[in-house]
Amino acid sequence: MSGTHIFQSSIDSKLITVSVMNRKSNLEHAHRDIELIYMIKGQLQVKITNNIYHLNTSDFILVNSNEFHSFQSQKDNLFVVFHFNYLELSSLLGQKNLLFSCNSNEQSHFLDSEFRKVIEELLSVYMQQRNDSEVESLEKTFKLISLLKLHYLKSTNLLEPQSYSTSKGQNERLIEIMEYIQSNYREPLTLEEVAGLHFISVPYLSKFFKKQTGKTFSQYINEIRLAHAVNELVNTDKPITRIALDNGFPNLAAFNRVFNESYQLKPVEYRKQMSDTTEKEENNTEEVSNHDSDEAFTALQQYLQSSVEQKAETLPPSTGAVETETIKIGKLDAFTKYWNKLLNIGYAKDILNSDMQEQITFLQGEIGFTYARFWGLFGDDMLVEDRSGRKITYNFSNTNKLLDFLVKNKLKPFIEIGPKPKIIQKAVGETIVEQTISERSLEEWTNLYRAFLMQCIQRYGIDEVETWYFEMWKPHMDVSRGQDEKNFIDEINNNSEIDPKHFKEYFKIFSEFKKHTKELIPSAKVGGCGISMGLEGERLDSILNYWRKEEIHPDFLSLSLYPIEKNRDKNRVPIKNLNSNNPQYVLDKLTEVRKALKKAGFEGLELNVTEWNISISNRNYLNDSCFKASYIVKNIIENLNQNQVNMIGYWLFSDIFSDFWDSKTLLHGGTGLMTKSGIKKPSYHAYMLLKQLGEILVAKGVHYIVTKRTGHRYQVICFNYKHFNYSYYLHPEGSMGIHEQYEIFENNETLNLSLEIQGLANGKYRVKELKLNRDHGSVLDEWLKFGAVDDMKPDEIDYLKQICVPDMKVEHHVVENESIVLKGELQPHEVRLFEFNLLISDL
Repeated sequence: MSGTHIFQSSIDSKLITVSVMNRKSNLEHAHRDIELIYMIKGQLQVKITNNIYHLNTSDFILVNSNEFHSFQSQKDNLFVVFHFNYLELSSLLGQKNLLFSCNSNEQSHFLDSEFRKVIEELLSVYMQQRNDSEVESLEKTFKLISLLKLHYLKSTNLLEPQSYSTSKGQNERLIEIMEYIQSNYREPLTLEEVAGLHFISVPYLSKFFKKQTGKTFSQYINEIRLAHAVNELVNTDKPITRIALDNGFPNLAAFNRVFNESYQLKPVEYRKQMSDTTEKEENNTEEVSNHDSDEAFTALQQYLQSSVEQKAETLPPSTGAVETETIKIGKLDAFTKYWNKLLNIGYAKDILNSDMQEQITFLQGEIGFTYARFWGLFGDDMLVEDRSGRKITYNFSNTNKLLDFLVKNKLKPFIEIGPKPKIIQKAVGETIVEQTISERSLEEWTNLYRAFLMQCIQRYGIDEVETWYFEMWKPHMDVSRGQDEKNFIDEINNNSEIDPKHFKEYFKIFSEFKKHTKELIPSAKVGGCGISMGLEGERLDSILNYWRKEEIHPDFLSLSLYPIEKNRDKNRVPIKNLNSNNPQYVLDKLTEVRKALKKAGFEGLELNVTEWNISISNRNYLNDSCFKASYIVKNIIENLNQNQVNMIGYWLFSDIFSDFWDSKTLLHGGTGLMTKSGIKKPSYHAYMLLKQLGEILVAKGVHYIVTKRTGHRYQVICFNYKHFNYSYYLHPEGSMGIHEQYEIFENNETLNLSLEIQGLANGKYRVKELKLNRDHGSVLDEWLKFGAVDDMKPDEIDYLKQICVPDMKVEHHVVENESIVLKGELQPHEVRLFEFNLLISDL
């Protein structure tokens, strides 16, 4: 008796089907899907093209698309067959042609174990068959696909055909011919037609097939058609005539002849045999049928359970040994701290708020930024225009209050000029509130702008104003535009083809503003245009090329960096948010922009990232978590001395910006470095720790950076960054509950770090260590200990202000061999700072 039980979840049925089989055999066949066979118990003989493989318990093998294969069960066994939809998988991996080499008898032990583990995790989820297991099953499916891609996928720019191997020196044209046949076997192909399409002679093509496959062209194509027809004969209820015609046979008689030559029986007889076997099984009593099904399930459950127990028993105890990485102090290079030059402080009117000014003063005293970026300076609520008379007059009282405050706190203005609205976002394309600015004609804007500049010169002096930055906003490039996700995506896609007239309008406005600025303040920096993730590749090249042709060029290019990938939905998998799954998104995008600048003739142009964050959302608790600190530190260090970035501006300073009717609790997922009540978040502490770095780079690695100040003063920052796992992308952004913020990452492993720094002066050193993790400095975790209550009292908020700080300890260490070893076990998302300086030298 043989049986098959198929699991198929509605959420991923387009991507994968999982079938559990016992005592199952099948004739040689082929199909477009990629098939993975995994043995649960017993033995199975698998034939793929001309090779035979014997699988035993826990063995696995992958059958590529269109490969001839069959399997034979001679004894009682149990195995699982995964079918991956070829088109879905190809789209998901971003590769047109897929070819894998995946056989447990040919792989290393490490890869075998890792792959088995993920297969069994996926099977465990499928065994549950709960209504709420769809997300988890898709997560495990993606994990399995990720391993296939990383370890088993071959380079496939030009793939060899998958039914017959060719010699290494095979001509590319002939490879294309065989691929052509594989793709078009359903059509009435002839030797003459194929030869003509590929510009070779019929005799040459005929000789090639005979030499490479041992078969004539006719035999070769009939075997391909037959293999696909057998698959449909067994697995569908289609009429045999339809199967014959759908798979390229000219008629039923031709199909019967080829089938009989290969298997010594007719298709109808084979289908009847299979039907009789199925009917015999179905005619058994319901009790026997249930017993057979239960047996398969029980065997699978027992296997998975025993596998877990065996792993627990054989897991070696932790030795605590850590490999020490050696850093030798050699040639030292100075670098510029680009991360503390610019901070976005928000909408102009909000900055007149006393709570906001109190927080800015506090932050500037502790961290100290150079530029404060804001917008809405000429918004309706700033009351800069008096239109009551026949002529427009100007009132700069509120703008002066704002600028006076910044200058007093040693913050230079970085002014976003233009009618950019205040928008509070819950997620991409999901707006909570939008505060727009009345439109003005170009002449009205110009007159207002000139009057503003002249009063700034008079009030602050040209020496001060010429150090300011002026940025011209371009509406369609703002990532926060669009009232819902569909409109947001449509808006970006509608700009996929660059319209020169569209950009000419912006360049004209920009030229006017720069001309007036340079006329009054020759040394001031004027730039734009806030390029965002919606402008990539050829589109970015086109914008820069058009701008290069203009008479007036920008002094700097401004860039918004939010890790959003608008084409994630093209794979037709249920991705619920558009955040990128690329942990190097910032580095990759900056590299892309710098290359585009060079290509357009702007090689030396100043590049400023004027907005940067993990998300534009102000309702995402990740903004309040320790993850945010490690994200900031990881990206700052990773991009150090890369792509000539002049400054990168964190978005946004305070949660006061996003305070609204739905933000009554202590935390609401705002992007601020501080809560609206003034509690420092982990992101704030990240900038505090980065401030301690010296100006001389000693070394940097995947998880650390070592710097030096003058004298014998050194600083080391280590971090344990964790990127998202696939489950994060299966939920709408910001939908994860406050208790689930640490359940969406690739793993929960600690990082055992050991750094030996050699080349130090011998003597007595003072070593300070600061730890920022979930236990020390995390307002989110401390609030959770409060029960995440929404009625925090003033004394409780003051308590959180005092305890939400990194852990600190100081000790003395004697260096005798010109080296010091720094060790630490870092929690996930932890950031740690070591500072050590020489107190007494042995010299």
